[in-house]
Amino acid sequence: MGILVILILCNVLLAIIFKYFDKYKVDNLHAIIVNYAIAVAVAGIVLQKSPVPSDLFSKPWFFYSLLLSLLFIIGFNIMALSFQKAGVAITAIVSKMSLIISSGFAIAYYSEVLNLPKGIGIVAAIIAIILVNLPSRSDELNLTKNKYLWLPIVTMLMSGVIEIILLMVEVEGKLGGDGILFTSSSFAMAGVFGLLFAGFRMITQGNRVTKQDVIGGIILGVPNFFTIYLLVLLLTRGWDGSMLFPINSVGMLALTVIVSVLLFGEKVDLKKGLGLVFSILAIVLISSS
Repeated sequence: MGILVILILCNVLLAIIFKYFDKYKVDNLHAIIVNYAIAVAVAGIVLQKSPVPSDLFSKPWFFYSLLLSLLFIIGFNIMALSFQKAGVAITAIVSKMSLIISSGFAIAYYSEVLNLPKGIGIVAAIIAIILVNLPSRSDELNLTKNKYLWLPIVTMLMSGVIEIILLMVEVEGKLGGDGILFTSSSFAMAGVFGLLFAGFRMITQGNRVTKQDVIGGIILGVPNFFTIYLLVLLLTRGWDGSMLFPINSVGMLALTVIVSVLLFGEKVDLKKGLGLVFSILAIVLISSS
């Protein structure tokens, strides 16, 4: 349980860091690329050897790692575009519904147990996500008039696929003892793809890397590495995906609200308060299933 708490804390730390990116005019893509380099460096320090194996292409998990790296960099850009075009509220609500995809896959494909407490807990998690992110103005969540609704839907699908890949690579026995190598290799390849994308953008749009981008990426790198590695570690230690993914999502949701109140002075209205209650209920029910 201690590892899960650290995982949730790292996810919340990411949310806080991203919140400051806008304040300090940090270019998200540039910071993300630097962050991948730092994440790979962290893996190297932990392993005390090269974080990317020389026989990478022959590893049984290479294809999964390659696919994951593509989803990291593509998914990030789609999510950023979704926040800009579709709106923060819609993106936050729809994208977090990825837990339905990953949990549903774990139950349907790998026959993980779906009992009454877990079922009610997953429903409570969905309600919590909606309540916490529900905007005060109804027109901010008008789905029928939002022509960019496909963006948060694609974000949700990609987030769900990322979680499914992490589940599959463990359940299929591809990892062996390569949890850190798998994670660092995925970040390394995502960084390469990001550099290619950023290079193209620099040529076509003239974007340049700033000191703020580098500092932001360095700060982001350590917690970002552990958000993936600890998720893989928990799966290798026997956690069911249908239990881990919802608890991680609502745990992060609840703690983010609490931190936002303490650090940023945000108000907790009735909807957010109820959302916190449902998130705690979800964690208790799913944990006990």
